[in-house]
Amino acid sequence: MPSQFFGLMIGYSGLTAAQASQNITANNIANINTEGYSRQQLKQEAASALRTYTTYGMAGAGVDAKSVDQIRDEYIDLKYRANQASIGEYSRKNSYMGELENYFTDTNMVPGFNTVYVENFYNALSKLEDDPGSTTTRGDFIAQAQSVCEYFNHMAINLEKTQDNVNQEIKDVVDRINSIASQIASMNKQINTIEMRGTTANELRDQRAVLLDELSAYVDVETREVEVYNYADPDNPTGAKVFQVMIGGASTLVDGYEYDTLECRARDAKCNQSDVDGLYDIYWKKNGGKFSPLAPVLSGQLKGLLQLRDGNNKEFFDGKLAADGSVGDTSITVTVTDSNLLDMAKCTLPDSGTINVSGFDYVYNSWSFVDNGDGTGTYTFNNLQYRDSNNVMQDGLLDAVKTDMTTRLSQSIDYMGVPYFQSQLNEFVRSLASVFNKIQSRGYDLDGDAMGDRGFFQMIDIEGTQHDLMQVDDSRIDNSAYIIKNASQSNGLYTYNALTAKNFKISSDIFADHRKMATTYNKESDTSVDGSDLLKDLSAIKTDKDKLTFRGCSSAEFLQCVLSDVALVKQSANTFEKNFTIIGQAITNQRLSVSGVDTDEEALNLVKFQHAYELSAKVIQTMTEMYDRLILNTGV
Repeated sequence: MPSQFFGLMIGYSGLTAAQASQNITANNIANINTEGYSRQQLKQEAASALRTYTTYGMAGAGVDAKSVDQIRDEYIDLKYRANQASIGEYSRKNSYMGELENYFTDTNMVPGFNTVYVENFYNALSKLEDDPGSTTTRGDFIAQAQSVCEYFNHMAINLEKTQDNVNQEIKDVVDRINSIASQIASMNKQINTIEMRGTTANELRDQRAVLLDELSAYVDVETREVEVYNYADPDNPTGAKVFQVMIGGASTLVDGYEYDTLECRARDAKCNQSDVDGLYDIYWKKNGGKFSPLAPVLSGQLKGLLQLRDGNNKEFFDGKLAADGSVGDTSITVTVTDSNLLDMAKCTLPDSGTINVSGFDYVYNSWSFVDNGDGTGTYTFNNLQYRDSNNVMQDGLLDAVKTDMTTRLSQSIDYMGVPYFQSQLNEFVRSLASVFNKIQSRGYDLDGDAMGDRGFFQMIDIEGTQHDLMQVDDSRIDNSAYIIKNASQSNGLYTYNALTAKNFKISSDIFADHRKMATTYNKESDTSVDGSDLLKDLSAIKTDKDKLTFRGCSSAEFLQCVLSDVALVKQSANTFEKNFTIIGQAITNQRLSVSGVDTDEEALNLVKFQHAYELSAKVIQTMTEMYDRLILNTGV
């Protein structure tokens, strides 16, 4: 049998529920512009009815306010974060590819390849054909040739700057990921401290969700929240939860109150010949394992930046340890078959670098190459070292190294990043210098001296010393195989794989004395050679594919080839960024329709809960009058 004042308690329960709903509505309105805030509402249930043991059955006991709940849809959150990762990846690609596209611009304001090489260089060469004996005309041509060298020098420097900028941004992103991991782990502890007391930490959960949204732009994010039970009393939850965050394909970043961090370590040596020094690889701090978010199913800013910095369009060093005798005490010999590894014009191996043998990194300080003449070649890497478990460099190889093991110098990254465009520049200047110098080597200068190995184009080393480049032709091939070494030869010549767009120079002797350039194949006298027959062959380099070809095109079409690559990648990144941005806006709208605070809806709630409060108050007033009548006027 309920109390005589049971009606007052029912009214009171309605009054408190309406007041709580009104407070929650006020909180929603106050946070209408708060980033990441999720709309809240009061969860109400009818209070447990009382058995009255009367003919009319059970008596309702009013309303119970169970909890203040967030209105969120986890599936929409999942879609939003996956889309944010895609936007993050393609926005960085679009931005940096726009930068590369600007480098290759050729306008009246910014002269580019067509102006410097196709027009000015060959126009000056044409004038030299008309007057090969004039040192003035020779000087004009040499000045234009110097401009060609400077163009490629500046392009190489610009690409280095871009690669370095991307590398620094990778470091910034890694630092931000670590900061977010720390904050999420701290919030997990705060949330559990509050929720173990039986309440819900809605505001803290919103703040954690904002951090997850930001993290998802950097790298793929997965989350998992598991209830913590007391094994001694499994039917009685503790209220605590373990919240986990996985990134980059199931690698655990945060596990409850604990978190791991990523660290950037500068490479021991270069992976590509034209890489800038100090490029970072990313490792997990706790277990020292390498972290790479480059799998095809992954996305995010970090993946986009790594592809931009290291993308080689799958043109990388890949081979197997050769047959018996390929493994020495401190050297290995690797058999290769890929066409880009057999053509020294396409060579991207640094003088010293890091080679990976069956998953283990070794640093080498020199290498040599033999073309076997049967579609295969062998590289020998010397003076190998590795880092032991104490991170100390050790000479030699691990015992586990055997023949037929996979050997790589870098990852295969199916993207046209900075290394790819560096290799394109290098391949062109090597081809141009090789053909030009070979023609010059058969001629005579204005003093009647044979050019020989005195190259018109040379390379300059890091100490500022210029070197001639060695031709590899039939006279130097022995038994269908020839050897190219990356170190200086005994005669002071370098092979053309040492030439890059950055160290591409005019011979300092020719630049200082214009008479030392050859213009003819015929030595007419001991004191004067002013023919122009050799210049005709030099002029043919512009359009004659038999003399110089670049990716099936003539030398004059180099810019079209490279620009088509840049434009293709830029357009792809721009299209994907726009598409994912549009999808993101749709998901955001869907998210706001569920979790966002709507002014009209909250205004209606204010009126609705006000009326509910007034009605509950009316119930209490009515009940009070009834009890007054009952107690005071009837004398009960």
